[in-house]
Amino acid sequence: MATTPNRPAGLNRSLLTVVGVMLLLGGAYTLLRGFGLVPTHDRAATLLPTDPTVPSWLPYAVIAGAVVVGVVCLFWLAAQVGRRRTSSQTWRLPGEGANGTTMLDTDAAADAVAEEIDSYPGVRRTVAAITGGRTEPFLHLTVTTEDDAAVTDLRSRIATDALPRLRAALEIEDLPTEILLRLGTGGPAHRLS
Repeated sequence: MATTPNRPAGLNRSLLTVVGVMLLLGGAYTLLRGFGLVPTHDRAATLLPTDPTVPSWLPYAVIAGAVVVGVVCLFWLAAQVGRRRTSSQTWRLPGEGANGTTMLDTDAAADAVAEEIDSYPGVRRTVAAITGGRTEPFLHLTVTTEDDAAVTDLRSRIATDALPRLRAALEIEDLPTEILLRLGTGGPAHRLS
């Protein structure tokens, strides 16, 4: 099965879900306490003991917890960095008769289709990657357009010109494709499959 080009999205959604649940619980507690449904502490009693004794292991536990949180944050930041989905693969294309075989680098094929789409009117930049093996390839296209690009015409031209040419070059019948359109300079991305 093909993978999404936006790897950090799952992690971001998970972290945002955890933070959201924590905020909801905190808000519910505050509301319940405000309406007097949660018992409060005795106002006459001291909040902290007059001579607090801290266990000797507590500072080490706090430091260890801070290190764990810091490492998790570093992994989250590393996941935000855009990187190529796969390393280059080399496909072996069988030749006809005694002509031997042809070795094809998938990055070269992806770069060729990206270069072709870059030449279309209204396209600012294209990034392409072919994932999966020869038996189950998947093409990921990220196309950044100009503000005034005709997106419908662009999508149609990719489907009728670039993709058939790439399928013919790869000698495959079917090439599932995901197109991620980044509209203009600051617009949100729109995914077309």
